[in-house]
Amino acid sequence: MSDQTKTVDQFFAAMNRYDVEGMAALLADNVVAWEVAEAEPCRGLHAFKKSYTGLFIGYPDCRCEILEKHDAGQDVIYEVRWTATNTGVFKGVDPTGKPVDLRIAYFFKFDGDKIIRITEYYDLATLLVQQDQLEL
Repeated sequence: MSDQTKTVDQFFAAMNRYDVEGMAALLADNVVAWEVAEAEPCRGLHAFKKSYTGLFIGYPDCRCEILEKHDAGQDVIYEVRWTATNTGVFKGVDPTGKPVDLRIAYFFKFDGDKIIRITEYYDLATLLVQQDQLEL
């Protein structure tokens, strides 16, 4: 197992502890974190911490289960199963009380031992349908 894979394992372990500071400690100061379903990425540690703090308020029981790992040196790809229940306000929207069960692909890029970029891909329509915020 490479050092990069160990770091990403630590990232998800910190996420499952709702430890924003622990996650941020693994990132470069100028990290870019982008959920592709969002219009703009988070740029820098402050924006990253704010984003995940909001996530943990909106989905305080969220969990990531690692399904797959692909290590390509300075680039690491993980597939996770993300489950949660929206019981708190998230991005200004009142809680739905509905559960979420998504598969998410995370692409991590490293600069030395720090994560410099995180790109997340997931199906936003699936999330919205599960939250009763979209009918198909």
